[in-house]
Amino acid sequence: MKQIHVEASSYCNARCPLCPRSLHGYKVEGVYPEVHLQLDKFKECLAQFPKREFVYFNGNLGDPMMNPNILELTAMTGCRTSVTTNSSIGSRHTWEQFAKNSIEVRFSIDGLQDTNHLYRQDVEWNKIMDRVKWFIGAGGDATWKWVPFKHNSHQIDQARELSKKLGFRDFLVEDQGRNHGPALDKDGNITHWILPADGSRGPGKYNVPAGVSRYKETHENFIPEEKVYQIDCEHERDQSIYIDAQGRIGTCCYQGFDLPGVPFIKLEDLSKLKETWPTKKCNSVCAMSCGN
Repeated sequence: MKQIHVEASSYCNARCPLCPRSLHGYKVEGVYPEVHLQLDKFKECLAQFPKREFVYFNGNLGDPMMNPNILELTAMTGCRTSVTTNSSIGSRHTWEQFAKNSIEVRFSIDGLQDTNHLYRQDVEWNKIMDRVKWFIGAGGDATWKWVPFKHNSHQIDQARELSKKLGFRDFLVEDQGRNHGPALDKDGNITHWILPADGSRGPGKYNVPAGVSRYKETHENFIPEEKVYQIDCEHERDQSIYIDAQGRIGTCCYQGFDLPGVPFIKLEDLSKLKETWPTKKCNSVCAMSCGN
């Protein structure tokens, strides 16, 4: 495999409303394990893919910077390496060493000082700016990754100009399709709504207690139509694999959630997934993520 997607940690300091690690920003205890990827486990995984060309640390459920050994993990790859983070954690030494080690960093910043926290809940703007300056000041290759929402769409030009002033190499707009739902505080109260940038949907009704019950029962809410999907498998197309925070090797991050209703699919079980593709009972995650 040429590409390796790594979940360095399933811990996170943020409460993003549309991330599956929480219920719209409200943490439901006991749903999935919080662990850090261990150095020995990662070493064992890497040994199985000697022809790797690119390793990227990008959170499936957590932020890679939460792992206290992230500097050592990134130094083990032996190839081009990147880290994607909410940008608000990590020591100055780590950030400056990233730059010296030629680690590319994608800073996930979805707003300016007055709006970034509406989606990246609990992420502090001043801490982001400190780490941006530490990394770029040490010669780091930085990309600003921006997810558009209704609450930040009016700021995109201003943010792009700020990225140039700070020394970012690139400003990337990435619509992930997760742009409608309530934002909950730490006590489970709705504080605001996350809405699509094009204004196509407005706030709705949401029953928090019912949502908590559903969250505990299952995360696999998508039921595919009974038809034959055309699957453009990201794993096969990109020659990539996924390593989770427990050190397990899976087909892809879509099949890598260790959550109720979404079992972890190991790489060796890919053939079982593929058996469902030409049928009207396609694996729901494959249909939702890579099907048309």
